[in-house]
Formats: sequence, C-alpha cells, structure tokens
Amino acid sequence: MSRSETVWIVDDDRSIRWVLEKALQQEGMTTVSFDSADSVIGRLGRQQPDVIISDIRMPGASGLDLLAQIRELHPRLPVIIMTAHSDLDSAVASYQGGAFEYLPKPFDVDEAVSLVKRANQHAQEQQGLELPANQARTPEIIGEAPAMQEVFRAIGRLSHSNITVLINGESGTGKELVAHALHRHSPRAASPFIALNMAAIPKDLMESELFGHEKGAFTGAAAQRRGRVEQADGGTLFLDEI
Repeated sequence: MSRSETVWIVDDDRSIRWVLEKALQQEGMTTVSFDSADSVIGRLGRQQPDVIISDIRMPGASGLDLLAQIRELHPRLPVIIMTAHSDLDSAVASYQGGAFEYLPKPFDVDEAVSLVKRANQHAQEQQGLELPANQARTPEIIGEAPAMQEVFRAIGRLSHSNITVLINGESGTGKELVAHALHRHSPRAASPFIALNMAAIPKDLMESELFGHEKGAFTGAAAQRRGRVEQADGGTLFLDEI
C-alpha cells in the first residue's frame, strides 16, 4: 500500500473492536475505534476515513442510521456492515442502504481483512469518476461473498423493481421467506402479500382461484368471489409450487 489507509471500526462489543484493530494494524492500516454510531456521526463532518466497518445493532443510532448519514455526507465512502449471520432483513436493508458489503458474524478475521482491502481498492478506483445520481442507493458492487449473501444482495436489488421474479430452490430452502423479504423491502410493503399454493388447487378451479368469479358462474358459486390476483392488487402475489 502506498500509504496507511484509515479504517473506522464501530461496534459496542469491545472484543470485536480489539480483534479487528489488531488484524488491520498488522496489514499496515491505521484504525480508529468507536463504541457507538452516534460518536461517529458527530465526527463525520470533520473527518473522513478510507473505510468504515460497523455493527448494525448498537445502543442509540444503529448501523443503518450511520449508513444513511454517510451516504449523504460521503457517498463514495465504502461501508461494511456486520450483523448476525441469519439476520436476512438486516442484510437486505444494508445493501439497499448502499453498503459496500455485508459481513455476517461470527466472521473469519482473514475474510474481514480481505474485505476491507477490497473496499479500499474499490474506493481508489472510484476516485475521479463521475458519481451517478443513484450511487447511494444502488451501488454496483461485485463481492466475493457466500451464496446466501448473494441472495441478500439480489433481494436488495430486485425489491425496487416491479418485474416478475422466479425463485428456484429445493423444498424447504426458504423460497417463501425470500418472497416475503422482497415484499417487505419494496414500495409495496404496505399492500397485501398473498401466497397461493398452486399444487393444492385442482386444475378446473385454478382460473377461478386466480381471477375470481361472479355469483352463479358455475355450480356451487353462491356468491361473487375476488380472485387472488385482485386481492394482491398493489402488493405481491406469491405463486408457490408452480
């Protein structure tokens, strides 16, 4: 490295800060540690590090609150968000908020160091480039991440779109959880999420189930019925087992 990059570490867990400090300092980086996002927010207007690595759940302001402040003040500054490995919502929210990468806990120290190096490299490559208007919300980052982090990233990207999404996976792998996450993080979150198991519907009733029917349309149709497509209007329709 041509100079000593500065990395800010934000975590209310002292042991996490200590481990990251030692590992990054051994790589020639300068580290500054904070035990809260609030203390970082107050300093951002005066100073700017090369990379910030922050926990997401802390007393006071959260890592996502800090991320939003950074995107406003320093949109090119790469931010790595740490949180529990299974916290899907936090992972998706991190990518949506413009995080460079998501680091699940517990993490491998070498992986964390490699991630910080890549964030540094990315920041250097961005210098001198024109900043796109949507850089803060949808950064085009390609990360060497585990498969689940790829899923989180895809959810964060696709949730802003109105396109039809095909979710492939073996039974029990969480396809409906992914569908729910797409809905929760989309502009349609306040509207209905309607799930329909297509395999459980007889073929001759499928059209009626999807699109509804009028009273007397067929034997047994004693009343008008709204179809699932209409019920999901403005929201999300999840067709399972297609």
